[in-house]
Amino acid sequence: MFAKTLRKAFAIPLVLVFSILLAHPAAAAAPVIENGTFDNLGGDSALCGFMVLNHEVGTYQTRSYFDNQGNLQRIEMHVNGTDNFYNPDNPSVVLSGKFAGNFGFVDWSGELLSTQGVPYHITAPGYGTVLVRAGLWLDYYPSGQVVGKNSEIDPKDMQQFCSILAVH
Repeated sequence: MFAKTLRKAFAIPLVLVFSILLAHPAAAAAPVIENGTFDNLGGDSALCGFMVLNHEVGTYQTRSYFDNQGNLQRIEMHVNGTDNFYNPDNPSVVLSGKFAGNFGFVDWSGELLSTQGVPYHITAPGYGTVLVRAGLWLDYYPSGQVVGKNSEIDPKDMQQFCSILAVH
């Protein structure tokens, strides 16, 4: 009885793997892979009513896929790094956290298929998580439809985040 159950346990996944391999069309060529780093400084006064800067540093990898004629079909990108939020009038207080995400583009013209990941995950001692965006975006990030958690539309989360960065 045990041997029969064990054979079924291995047979079903094996059939699924072969089905997927046979159904998946052969790619024209291996994807073109590009790796890099970034170091960005951006600001936003709409988050808290005062200027909040975010110094992002991280890495990315893009995979570009082409058809048999060499036409770009899609681009996939993975990013990860660290956000560092601060108020330029109170630069000694910095809220930092890791981020990661995957993007699927039809092409570089900007038609975005989906984004998934954690663009912000900021914690503060004594507060816990004070800013988080995590989930799946359909259409263009950050304004597309999101399935997940978005602190930027939660007044309690934003009050907590902004109060930590405010000048006291």
